[in-house]
Amino acid sequence: MKVDSTWSGGSLRLRRVRDRLHEQRLDGLLLSQLSDVRWLSGFSGSAALLLVEPGSATLITDFRYATQVSEEVDSEIAVVMAQNDLFEALAGCLDEGPASRIGFEEHDLTVRDRRAIGEGCGGVIWEPAGPIVSGLRSAKDAGEIAAIQRAVEVAETSLSQAVGAVSEGVSERDVAAELVYRLLRNGSEALPFEPIVAAGERSALPHARPGERALREGDLLLIDFGAVVSGYCSDVTRTFVLGGSDQWQREIHGIVREAVDRAVTAMAAGVPVRDVDRAARQVIEAAGYGENFGHGTGHGVGLEVHELPRINARSRDTLEAGNVVTIEPGVYLPGRGGVRLEEVVLVEEGAGRALTRYPLSLQEL
Repeated sequence: MKVDSTWSGGSLRLRRVRDRLHEQRLDGLLLSQLSDVRWLSGFSGSAALLLVEPGSATLITDFRYATQVSEEVDSEIAVVMAQNDLFEALAGCLDEGPASRIGFEEHDLTVRDRRAIGEGCGGVIWEPAGPIVSGLRSAKDAGEIAAIQRAVEVAETSLSQAVGAVSEGVSERDVAAELVYRLLRNGSEALPFEPIVAAGERSALPHARPGERALREGDLLLIDFGAVVSGYCSDVTRTFVLGGSDQWQREIHGIVREAVDRAVTAMAAGVPVRDVDRAARQVIEAAGYGENFGHGTGHGVGLEVHELPRINARSRDTLEAGNVVTIEPGVYLPGRGGVRLEEVVLVEEGAGRALTRYPLSLQEL
């Protein structure tokens, strides 16, 4: 019996993968990316391979997870417990007979592991298969959306509590520690990534790590973080100011907020993601800060905090109903400070619907 209520429709998911294998004329697919393994099997352990063939699916793991697989993995999927190496056990699962063409996830498998499957499974023709499962995962079902919504709620509750402890003299690291404590107390299973907490001039560093820099009156405070519920992630960013805000801070915050609004308004099933990126970017460029926004506008979120689709000017992806993506434009002024705001948005047929509820306004702490 599976314990993860977000994992449902396993037979349907396997069928969709097998349809892709048929299209690519493959006899099977080896999955090594753990998020893909979990999406198809329900297994949440940290060591596994999943072999999907036209008439079967086999999960390979080791002794540490003997009880866990019985709780998480559907009976439709066979389980093999490796005695030594996972790839050695994989070789024993492959039929001796005519050479078969089996795809592998070249974006995940290391060169060493690719060599191992070649040496241990000599009767197989191994073919790079592309992101078959990652692409299928991009459109979420109702259970997945509910888990992401809950992860958003845990994050927002934790942020509300953590900013209550912000005052002049505390360090970025103090704020990050308080936030992590609140996340875990409020039900986050883990951290999808190390929180970004950056104050003052350091808020102009898009991926600043929390340090000993103490907060001072008038500082911008950028916080980018997330929660994990039932394996699914949230990713939220808000920018505050300690004490009263200056005109320049309100100006760039207002520009970034408008960019978020324009991007969300542009979203709907069937819309090219580059159009969403353009909607946000045009606002910032028109305000004269185009050179101060150098990253993509957003990304998918799910079992991983960065998934398909990627929302940037180069992407040729198209939004589809069920995509859950972030919208996170920013303006960064070196030596002064920066503002980023990030919403989690569900793509529906005719619109995008924000799952985040925490205010986008510039809060003075």
